Amino acid sequence: MLDVNKLKVGVTFAEDGFPWKVMKYEFTKMGRGNANIKIKARNLVNGMISPKSYLSGSMVEEVNLVKKHMQYLYKDEIKAYFMDQVSFEQV
Repeated sequence: MLDVNKLKVGVTFAEDGFPWKVMKYEFTKMGRGNANIKIKARNLVNGMISPKSYLSGSMVEEVNLVKKHMQYLYKDEIKAYFMDQVSFEQV
């Protein structure tokens, strides 16, 4: 789990079963009470950008992503196939 205070630009997290990437981060503390964290996040599955708001101290699920350069091979009716250019592994 990841504290919402650590959600900075570029951090990925999971919510509602989808992975999200933080595009904009804003921390607001007004008078008494909890701080409010407002972010704009991009859904990494469908590309939709959505504003989200959290109270300080809330937790979200952390997602670790690995970026690789892959070569597109082909697609069938359901899947697309790619090849790792270093290990020649196909996914």
